[in-house]
Amino acid sequence: MKKWFKWLAVFFGLVILFLAAFIVIFFVSHNRFGLIPSGGKLNANQAAFDVGYYELNLKILPDQKSITGSAVIALRPLQTGLTQIELDLVDNFTVHSVHALRPAVTSFSHDDNKLLLSFSDSLPLNQTVAIRVDYSGQPVEAIKPPWVGGFNWSKTKDGQDWIGLSCQGEGAKIWFPCKDHPSDEADSVRLNITVPKNLFCAANGILENVSTADSSWTTFHWMTRYPINNYNINISIGPYWEAESLYLTDSGTEMPVIFYHLPQSADKAAAHLSMAVDMLKTYRKFYGEYPFPKEKFGLVETDYLGMEHQTLNAYGNFFRYDTVNGQAYDWLMLHEMGHEWWGNQLTGADWADLWLHEGICTYGEALYMQEKGGTEAYHNHVLNFAKSISNKKPVLPHRPASSTEVYQRDIYFKGAYLMHSLRFMLGDSLFYTFLKDFATNPQYIMPNFAETEDFLNLLEKYGTKDVQEFCNLFLTGTSLPRFNITSISTGQYGFSVDYNGLHLPVEIRHDGQTDRLMLGPQPVVIQSQNEPEVDPQHWYLTADYLKSIHKK
Repeated sequence: MKKWFKWLAVFFGLVILFLAAFIVIFFVSHNRFGLIPSGGKLNANQAAFDVGYYELNLKILPDQKSITGSAVIALRPLQTGLTQIELDLVDNFTVHSVHALRPAVTSFSHDDNKLLLSFSDSLPLNQTVAIRVDYSGQPVEAIKPPWVGGFNWSKTKDGQDWIGLSCQGEGAKIWFPCKDHPSDEADSVRLNITVPKNLFCAANGILENVSTADSSWTTFHWMTRYPINNYNINISIGPYWEAESLYLTDSGTEMPVIFYHLPQSADKAAAHLSMAVDMLKTYRKFYGEYPFPKEKFGLVETDYLGMEHQTLNAYGNFFRYDTVNGQAYDWLMLHEMGHEWWGNQLTGADWADLWLHEGICTYGEALYMQEKGGTEAYHNHVLNFAKSISNKKPVLPHRPASSTEVYQRDIYFKGAYLMHSLRFMLGDSLFYTFLKDFATNPQYIMPNFAETEDFLNLLEKYGTKDVQEFCNLFLTGTSLPRFNITSISTGQYGFSVDYNGLHLPVEIRHDGQTDRLMLGPQPVVIQSQNEPEVDPQHWYLTADYLKSIHKK
């Protein structure tokens, strides 16, 4: 019997080693070990200019899994004496030529995912310089989109090309030359995308024109005039049909809500759009008006789960709806839509601030549950947040940080739980005012950027120093508050909070009532006939609560 167990252990050990080796070989062969990170420290060369405009003139060749064409980058030098420009572009591509006028490009090199351009003279300070890069090649291919992103070369059930693109972690350098850092957004983007004639190309912004150069190819001319981060610039290609509804803004103007879907999804499109319009109305109660009313809210059916591409949210949940209070909703569409406010309108200045995108957006799902299902639905949803928290490393790491260094589940769920705690500490009235203030304040939203410090500083208007410090500790460390309860004598109990000396409001349930007490390191004594319950609704993520959840 012992020999049998021994050989069984050896067998499973070999299986595990084989799988590990396969994964390593697979990722290395695709040049994806540890991803292709975006962001990180912004070097002096790239800090010396600001990108104002991208124009992509690209032909998509599905049979070859390649693209060819040109990119125009309009930039503005921020320093005098600048004679070189450094752009990001993966080495998959061949750069054929680079052009600029006054001054001219004298030479360029493309190596180590960098495109370095040298000019004949210094670039004029604060004046726009347009550069055209002609290039071609096979873009990075997605392995597990959207988490390990790239181009997704798929086929529909009837064999037609179905092409998706996701690159949040990698940045847009996987398909066009750009300044790949979250702190620089183009003010506008034009996309002229040529695809085989039987396909439709959906993209950001407004479709201004569709042209046909010959009988085999169709060019779609898209334009967005809102600031946009490079990873949100998107094209999705397939045999799409369009379904459209209308959303009425608070100011009374109509905005199209468009779903680019596969033909087999036509019978589901109208209900899906109705759900989207209702979600837009719900979110604006908490966050203010939808940020891109002059263009559209767009959805595009994809062969990967989803991504919050600005005005073109990728949708791949296959209409698998959940319900709240008997009403159907799609969790994926709800989450990605929230990013139109948190991530697209308000954008973190560094990847270290990614929790501002993911955590606040995820918390918005709980607010939606409350709106549709009431208090119980809200708290049940927050419980699911807690179940997903690992608390192994800080939500907010060092700054600056790359996308690879930051990305983990806790930026979603621990970040969302922070907002849950903050709601209790401030009270509903102040919390909702704070949330909308942060979401709409011109100091933090496009064309500007936000940092976690902005979030904390804004709290000065609404909360105490202890509230600010609580949020800071919660984000930058892994220690959690601990509630202490001691029986002093018959009918007397002492309560305290152990969290860096902070004083926090806490609910105590006893004798059929619930009191809100301010607790700190020193015990607060109350009279109670029965042993009280501390924080019965779990407004705080304590060490004991997290431990108990993970045991279940």
